[in-house]
Amino acid sequence: ATYTFRMGVLQTPFAEAFDGVAAPAFPAGWVAANAVGAAPLWVTTTTNVDSAPNAAFVNDPAATSDKRLDSPPIPIQTASAQLSFRNAWALESGFDGAVLEISINGGAFQDILAAGGSFVAGGYNGSISASFGNPIGGRQGWTNLSGGVAATPTYITTTVNLPASAAGLPVVLRFRMGSDSSVARTGWWIDGLTIADGYECCIGCTD
Repeated sequence: ATYTFRMGVLQTPFAEAFDGVAAPAFPAGWVAANAVGAAPLWVTTTTNVDSAPNAAFVNDPAATSDKRLDSPPIPIQTASAQLSFRNAWALESGFDGAVLEISINGGAFQDILAAGGSFVAGGYNGSISASFGNPIGGRQGWTNLSGGVAATPTYITTTVNLPASAAGLPVVLRFRMGSDSSVARTGWWIDGLTIADGYECCIGCTD
């Protein structure tokens, strides 16, 4: 029999739980913008968080909107980098939705799947209608309810393999929520992001 053992210590070069600031501010480097639609933008909130005191949150309005939250540039070292985060959502089922996008080395933003990534757990759960003006209509995404009730939906863990083409390059992650021209729901929460990226030799390490 042949066995393969991975050696070394898993590296987590990036982690963000949005807890080092006073809500509604974001940590340095994070950028919130509405490409379509009026305020509010993404904010940090103390309501329905996964890990206190804060989570990132965007509302889901009864109007056309395209609400984006961009991470700081994150250097990726290996072709096996993996992003995990906790998120909860209550979005108009099939009409409003959320997607994860990535820009590699300053390039155009693409859906994480189109860019070569793949979900391990907690991936997209539906299609978003293109019929009523949603800027991300016609795409797969997170929609409806993650669980629980709309006022306080349940958090799930999303884990995604980042594109192998990002190895050795900086990436920017974009959390993007799009809504159509009617019917509001509560919104989308993000908390507890980490990137695991390779292993480091642990010679001389102690428990």
